[in-house]
Amino acid sequence: MRIELDDISLSFQPGTPFAVKALDRVSLMVRPGERLAIAGSTGSGKSTLLGVMAGILRPAAGRVLHDGQALSRKPRLQPGRIGLGLQSPENCLFEKTVFDDVAFAPRRMGLDGERLGQRVMWALECVGLDAAASATREPFSLSVGEQRRVALAGVIAAEPAVLLLDEPTAYLDPATRRDLLERLLAMNDERGTTMVVVGHDMDELAVFAERLVIMDDGRVAADGPADKLLKDEALLERYGLEAPGTVRLCRLLSGCAGREFAAVLDEEQAANLLQEIMGWGPGG
Repeated sequence: MRIELDDISLSFQPGTPFAVKALDRVSLMVRPGERLAIAGSTGSGKSTLLGVMAGILRPAAGRVLHDGQALSRKPRLQPGRIGLGLQSPENCLFEKTVFDDVAFAPRRMGLDGERLGQRVMWALECVGLDAAASATREPFSLSVGEQRRVALAGVIAAEPAVLLLDEPTAYLDPATRRDLLERLLAMNDERGTTMVVVGHDMDELAVFAERLVIMDDGRVAADGPADKLLKDEALLERYGLEAPGTVRLCRLLSGCAGREFAAVLDEEQAANLLQEIMGWGPGG
């Protein structure tokens, strides 16, 4: 599914002394099957941009198109096409069991019986939960990390063509964060799901993103291949972002060794470079 934003502007509380411009003439396209990351400082317009893409926020100017078709002026989410994971998704849990919570969207789409059960179990497995053990549990008896996974499973269960996720790994432990990222990558690879992720952890975005958009003051400040923009420390610093750890390591090693090393994003490559310089490799 292709999403196009054409000269989008949006303000909150317009016409009042408290008016805030959230998006200012934003144009961009999300291509089918793409993994796009959106980064930027607090208040830069990242989450608002996600809401406009999803069709739940109505811009004051400009057009939003899904597969070339302009969205209705009435804000709404399209089940089965767009899956939206908001910040603090655990606050969206409301059913008595994990199964019923994850089954909510598929039921509205007409699934029942065995097909419904299979869809729910598949979605729970997609986010790394033991489907058999967790399905009958009360959502609020789970840890926050597990609740977040259940909420994401509820989004995935609708089998959307596009996943829009706002900080999906926030407040998770490092091992869980990495596991969830790997599962999202696998879903993109195996099912061709288009993914747009808002994030602030540049190390995670280096693993996830093919393309990076940097937002600043409601505008697109930079848009390009992630493996290029994430190596540009000056650019990232300009917009209040810190380069991935591997990029900073390469800079430090260049200073220590007295010669320039090209920045890398791959952790294994960075580790090999460190071993080479420190003489930790075979025979070192």
